[in-house]
Amino acid sequence: MVSKHIFLIGYMGCGKSFWGKAIADSLAYDFIDLDELIEKREGLSIPEIFEQSGETTFRERERLALESLSALKMPAVISTGGGTPCFQNNMDRMNAMGETLFLMASPAVLKQNILKSSSVRPIVQTIPENELEDYIANHLEERLPFYQQAHLSVNVDGLNLEDLKQLFR
Repeated sequence: MVSKHIFLIGYMGCGKSFWGKAIADSLAYDFIDLDELIEKREGLSIPEIFEQSGETTFRERERLALESLSALKMPAVISTGGGTPCFQNNMDRMNAMGETLFLMASPAVLKQNILKSSSVRPIVQTIPENELEDYIANHLEERLPFYQQAHLSVNVDGLNLEDLKQLFR
């Protein structure tokens, strides 16, 4: 059984929060959503932080929140933002602090999940729906070199919890 943190990484809409809660429940770990941790610390939503302070400031706050997790006494499953691994040497930091799992999904599945979500996504909120899949495909391609540094990778299309739990036994 894993005794370190498990970091879930991947593009927005791949199911990091959904699968993170399921993994945490199955392993009796705490679940932490990094974006929710940032929002609680800052007293602002992620879109508000982006709007008021810009992405650079958000990424610095994200790094600080990620670093703070090293002080946790018990292992946790941590759902990260889609861009978390791509900035501030965060991928190296997460790989050193625990196991990293890249949740892969096709641009079509990601688009579908983003459109179904009630969450405001600052990175894509201005992209017209008919251009969204192409935008995702291009943006995902830019981020893949970071995501591919994960210890483990799994395609979420058709994934079930039992298969996912096998990765952490």
